Amino acid sequence: MPTCSLSSFICYIVFFHPTISFPQHQDPQMNQIHPFNLTSTLFPVVYLVLFSFFFQPRKGLAVDENFTICSVQRYCGRQLIKFPFFTQELDEPRCGYPRFNISCRNNMTAVLKLPDGDYIIQDIFYQNQSFLVSRADGDAVCGHSIRNITLPDYRLYLPENQRAMVLLFNCSLSSGVMAEFSRYRVDCGSGNESNTTLGLLNGDPKVSLLSGNCSRSVLAPVAFTDGDGDVEDAVRRGFVLNWIASNCGVCETSGGKCGFDYGSYHFKCFCPDRPHAARCHPGMSS
Repeated sequence: MPTCSLSSFICYIVFFHPTISFPQHQDPQMNQIHPFNLTSTLFPVVYLVLFSFFFQPRKGLAVDENFTICSVQRYCGRQLIKFPFFTQELDEPRCGYPRFNISCRNNMTAVLKLPDGDYIIQDIFYQNQSFLVSRADGDAVCGHSIRNITLPDYRLYLPENQRAMVLLFNCSLSSGVMAEFSRYRVDCGSGNESNTTLGLLNGDPKVSLLSGNCSRSVLAPVAFTDGDGDVEDAVRRGFVLNWIASNCGVCETSGGKCGFDYGSYHFKCFCPDRPHAARCHPGMSS
């Protein structure tokens, strides 16, 4: 038997007595007697009361604020920005990981600031936790502004299988030596053989032979080169960086949004009901 939290009168109408007849009345024109049907009159009112009762907003069903904020997709140009990255221009630190903040220049270009300079984020590969970056200074080689990359001591590292170029600056070589190693010369258009820039793959035995004739060397990681192409172009095209952060896949698979609680200083999985440690519905098997 149905249990009602509404008035017993409404429950009686809805569940037990589909038709309530009042004293009959006679239609003088049709010479017929009809019962007065109260149900047809009250049903709209009953439905309105039921709808208001069952669908009124309830605080217990409110969606967690963190989940709502971090569910908004944010882009810098065409690049999706999500955990562990966050931009101070577009969203809040809670949706990223500490010190993974990047800037979005002119709402188009994602830029990562490292100790040795600014790097443009060309692409982010969230599934394998890596991203492709290139120096923001496009003329870094010939402009001599390039320096050894300096990674902060937090969660960023170069892949072990990534190649690197050794750049030798201000090399003073004899014409005979210059002719022998002309293939390694970086053409910066100066035509000054006493101020030559050379580029060789890291590990090439010729590096030690030539470096003594040059004033400065820089190790530049590159993702696209076989050692025989345009050195400056290889540097300009950039390299890959990997990151270490809490695994976001488990949280996202459970329907949550990854974030960080700066109060407890721990990773959190923001879920519709509340933040969880790793994933939504922690009682379920992963």
